[in-house]
Amino acid sequence: MATAPPRSAPLFLVSAPGSGADALRHILNQHPSVIIAPEFDFLVEAITAEGRFMKRDAFIRSVEFNSRFKRLGLTIAQGVGLTGIAQYLIEQVAAAKPGAPVVGATLQHDFDRILWLWPDARFIHLVRDGRDVAVAKVRARQAGNLWHGIADWADSEALWDRMSHKLPEDRQFTLKYETLAAEPDYELRRLCQFLHLPYAPEMLQQAGVLGSDPAGRWRKTDVREISAAEHRAARWLLQNSYFLSGTVRPPSPLRRAALGIQNKVAIANSRREQLGTGLWVKSGLIGKFGTRKAKARMKRRQYDILSRNDD
Repeated sequence: MATAPPRSAPLFLVSAPGSGADALRHILNQHPSVIIAPEFDFLVEAITAEGRFMKRDAFIRSVEFNSRFKRLGLTIAQGVGLTGIAQYLIEQVAAAKPGAPVVGATLQHDFDRILWLWPDARFIHLVRDGRDVAVAKVRARQAGNLWHGIADWADSEALWDRMSHKLPEDRQFTLKYETLAAEPDYELRRLCQFLHLPYAPEMLQQAGVLGSDPAGRWRKTDVREISAAEHRAARWLLQNSYFLSGTVRPPSPLRRAALGIQNKVAIANSRREQLGTGLWVKSGLIGKFGTRKAKARMKRRQYDILSRNDD
């Protein structure tokens, strides 16, 4: 049995939001040699596409109201820049399971930028049918329709396609959510082989959660919406072996404009319900006309409310 790579090469679980990364993370963390943290997207948000790093003080301000960062309970290293901060964060993750050779985190957007911090990083790419991802986003009121709901998924798969062609084969592993749900034992054995770890049967104890969100929900949605969504993401659906449902047509310019309005209204209404109408209106006004201090106070209030809603 080959030994796992050292901790200087973290493992990142990458996927579009809503693809089941959190479920796979829980499964992986049942392995005694693996510890994967929730979303580390605040790190890639501190890096430009060209590889420029955010200054230390700016990074600290950027995570001050970041709910994902706060829930991790991590601290920021003193007197170092972003590279030192990132390494210290990973070391804190590793400390939660001392001796585990495989340490990492999940990423859900701009995941290629993490290579500016760890050029030798390894990746598990989890892909799920983008139409089911879009349906989940609409139900969560993060999108108003499938045309907009599938956009982030298509962008993520396009990013992975560009990125994967530059990575050596031994540093990438693609896993389909539907296959994992149908054959968890087989797929987890393959995954352990990629990680150079012995198979741990206890991972199957968490695999049941995959069946709680069945595949194919998109088939019950409006045919016109499905057609539009498939047109937007056809290349990436087919590339990942998801067959199209039928004739794929782009929405007309008028229909596209209507979908855009529907999307904005749905997201705005969701935000208004979470914050309350008064605070929602006030936050919009402060966002446009308020002072820096007023914006910071409003951001803090929004963070407190939205964090409670997410619990």
